[in-house]
Amino acid sequence: MGTADREAHEIHGRVVYFGPTGAGKSANLRFIQRKLKREHRGELVKKMAKDGATTYDVLPVSLGAVRGYKTSIEISTVPGSPQAAALRRELLKDVDGIVFVADLRPERHDATLASAAELRQHLSAQGRKIEDVPLVLQYNRRDQVDENAVERLHRKLGIKGACFEAVASEGTGVLQTLTTLAELRKAVDEVSRATPAKAQRVASPIDPLEPPTGTAALTARVKPGVGVEKGFTIESAGPVDGAGSEITIPLRLVDEASGRRVEIAVRIAIDS
Repeated sequence: MGTADREAHEIHGRVVYFGPTGAGKSANLRFIQRKLKREHRGELVKKMAKDGATTYDVLPVSLGAVRGYKTSIEISTVPGSPQAAALRRELLKDVDGIVFVADLRPERHDATLASAAELRQHLSAQGRKIEDVPLVLQYNRRDQVDENAVERLHRKLGIKGACFEAVASEGTGVLQTLTTLAELRKAVDEVSRATPAKAQRVASPIDPLEPPTGTAALTARVKPGVGVEKGFTIESAGPVDGAGSEITIPLRLVDEASGRRVEIAVRIAIDS
């Protein structure tokens, strides 16, 4: 969930693109970076892992000052090499949302299935289930396979939730994937607050082969920490609007000590 620090007046969120080597994770970030306007995008950089050989991509997105709070999102990929499993596990720690990039090419199905199994394993080690994390499934390289490829791989993966067909190198499905991840935030938070029996019934409210419909929302919870007082909740104040040249996310800041509420709207401008 998103974190905030009252003393530093900062709000941060993290999104991870997970999937096997060559699936198109970096292509997603490159397209997102190109489409964001200068005031929102940071430099897309390759970070070096501690082993000195493994790299992964990081794209910082700055939303500017929102009612006095510097608001940002860090979007990163995970390295796909076998020796980078520990780093992949670390990058998933406290993540706000996941985009799983599946490679539709038949010769890469085994690698995709192995990556999905690893994702479940890492989340389980952190006390989380894949069904309880905001996740969008992206079927990439759609232009290189036949019309039945998505259905075949989808049945094997067994991951429920919103999904998109994509050609990330051309930008097809890239922005839809990212904005839908924000839309899933409220539904997942409501599930996490439910009883275990109820959570099992409502954990997958979206048809696995259809994009989500209805009211879209984003919520985040402030984490306690050094210099952070009692904190506040960031909750949805209306539907996410991903049409046109802007992504608009209406939010409501609720001070947990006083109950005071302030409504804001976070906007990301996109070049046409």
